Amino acid sequence: MYLFSGLKQQLQSYLEPSQVKEIEESYVFARDAHDGQLRSSGDPYITHPVAVTKILASLHLDQQTLMAALLHDVIEDCEVTRDELAEKFGDRVAELVEGVSKLTQIKFRSREEAQAENFRKMMMAMVEDLRVVLIKLADRLHNMRTLGSLRPDKQRRIAQETIEIYAPIANRLGMYAIRMELEELGFAAKYPMRCRVVRDSVKKARGNRKEIISSICDNIQNRLDSEHIDAEVSGREKSPFSIYQKMLEKVGEKVRVFNDIMDVYGFRVITDTEDNCYRILGQLHNLYRPVPGRFKDYIAIPKTNGYQSLHTTLRGPHGLHIEVQVRTTVMDQMAENGVAAHWLYKSGNNINRAEIRAREWMRNLLELQKNTGDSLEFIESVKVDLFPDEVYLFTPNGNIIELPKGATPVDFAYAIHTDVGNSCIACKVDGKISALSSELSNGQTVEIITAPGAKPNPGWLSFVTTSKARTNIRHFIKNLRRDDAINLGRRLLEKALGVSLDTIDQSIIKRVTTEIRHTNFDDILAEIGLGQTASVIIAHRLDPKVETAEKKHEDSDRPLAIKGTEGMMIEYAKCCHPIPGDPIVGTVSNSGGFILHRQDCNNVANHRDQLDKFVPVQWEKDIVGEFRVELRVEVVNQHGVLAKVTSLIADDGVNIANIEIDPRDGTTNLLSFLIDVKHRLHLANLIRKIRLYDFVIKVSRHR
Repeated sequence: MYLFSGLKQQLQSYLEPSQVKEIEESYVFARDAHDGQLRSSGDPYITHPVAVTKILASLHLDQQTLMAALLHDVIEDCEVTRDELAEKFGDRVAELVEGVSKLTQIKFRSREEAQAENFRKMMMAMVEDLRVVLIKLADRLHNMRTLGSLRPDKQRRIAQETIEIYAPIANRLGMYAIRMELEELGFAAKYPMRCRVVRDSVKKARGNRKEIISSICDNIQNRLDSEHIDAEVSGREKSPFSIYQKMLEKVGEKVRVFNDIMDVYGFRVITDTEDNCYRILGQLHNLYRPVPGRFKDYIAIPKTNGYQSLHTTLRGPHGLHIEVQVRTTVMDQMAENGVAAHWLYKSGNNINRAEIRAREWMRNLLELQKNTGDSLEFIESVKVDLFPDEVYLFTPNGNIIELPKGATPVDFAYAIHTDVGNSCIACKVDGKISALSSELSNGQTVEIITAPGAKPNPGWLSFVTTSKARTNIRHFIKNLRRDDAINLGRRLLEKALGVSLDTIDQSIIKRVTTEIRHTNFDDILAEIGLGQTASVIIAHRLDPKVETAEKKHEDSDRPLAIKGTEGMMIEYAKCCHPIPGDPIVGTVSNSGGFILHRQDCNNVANHRDQLDKFVPVQWEKDIVGEFRVELRVEVVNQHGVLAKVTSLIADDGVNIANIEIDPRDGTTNLLSFLIDVKHRLHLANLIRKIRLYDFVIKVSRHR
């Protein structure tokens, strides 16, 4: 029990004797379960869960979390089941242990589906119970502290995971102290030479600055004492990892070197009230000259993870730039421990902003989980949230919206509400009409203009930065594609059946849906529309007579009617631009939809023997819509020719999508117009009008 004695002293400082006794019982169980197992260092394995529990006990976490921390490896490494744990220690402890056990090894940069799925599990475990990830962070922290016993290549791999996943998660949860230690240990293990160089540079730069730091602390303290402001001042050195990160930042095209890093030294002033924070700031700016543009008020506008503090950079003695953070004692505890401060500060009226922000983030994770298609898409979305560099923006009503750096008005719209984002058509930034793709800056006021019936533009995906915007746009496109697929699948199935689906008995449809193991018939129709299931197979299940030779022959002669309203599932080939009136043929695309070609198109002429790729199609009677076609006009090279032709086309009510000019021999030009027409007769009338100009040599539709 000697291992437990040190932990027991920690626990007795804030837990009831009965709770300490239950935790001791879980220790005995874990010790016996791990009996004979050793760590890579040669130490008994039980030393690891005890060390993890000590880290969590220092944050005053609750009894269930500490019991789960002691038991967190027994399911994975020992012959212990979840049911055994539930019977002995209760369901909640068993669930926490099982939650931690499911979080297997993660490689953040890997593109393999299984590894992305592990990351997704970690995020979802956090949503279900935040304590699962707190145990995992403590587990990783102790593993990093004892990393030296592993092979160098394994050290680097684990260090990379730590810097790229665990440290950002700790930061997102506001746990600054754990994040800092994870980053420092990860930096030393991943880049040992770079870490050594930075540390040596700091030592050389330090010189007699210890005395300067002490002098600055005394100056600040004396000034505050003279003004009767109760505060505690401390100086610190920036960590090697944060110095290294700043050196990686480019200023324009210039890479920063060590001497460019201004705030290698910093100071922290801790006081009792928020009002005193602002009084202290005034005294600091009187004592030393502030550096313009280096003041940030995170008290009025907290960071996304709930962090609150005043930041200012001052020009100190000997030209030394010093960074000062001013905050209250509660803010300091929140900054160090984030969501874990919930357990440190259970009493009083203190609101744990970090916990509130974490809960909001986790609600967003649930929304992401519902709307993303797979684990790789989910991990791509969450990465944006894990590496935020915030900009703070205002609504016209004065509300503050926090977004990642590089965010656009579309991101802003979705941050307000999903419906606002979906119906967004334009925006005003600081009162002026601005592009939806423009990058927003700190302090701007953004007004979103919406319209009923407006829909997200798939092109927005090329510039949005937030996971909420990206996921909702993708979700809309997927639903749109699904609706198109269902409609097309219904028509293909009815073509194979030879009758309307409405005439088929609902009991038969339900039976077939169950037989194929689908939840609803729309899923089957979508698969048919996407080309994943043959319509004739489903038709045969619905009506066994469908597969007779006579029926097959009848079906093959009945072309699918194209209405022009099929949406994303029907694509009009850009090589030949078919329009109503043209003889057409349909081919199955790689994405499962259909591409319509003209029958004389060279791109399909040589593949007519591949019957599985072709679908007989024809235009619906009285089809309504606009269809793109390429019109070529050869003209004499005269002044004003282009203006006259484009004016004629526009006056005829035809939209011009694109114009290209090809100078021939200096005396003639070839004008290529990409235009939208209703049908062949509409195009023929337009060609006839253009031919009336005396400068026109030839007009033709490009084939």
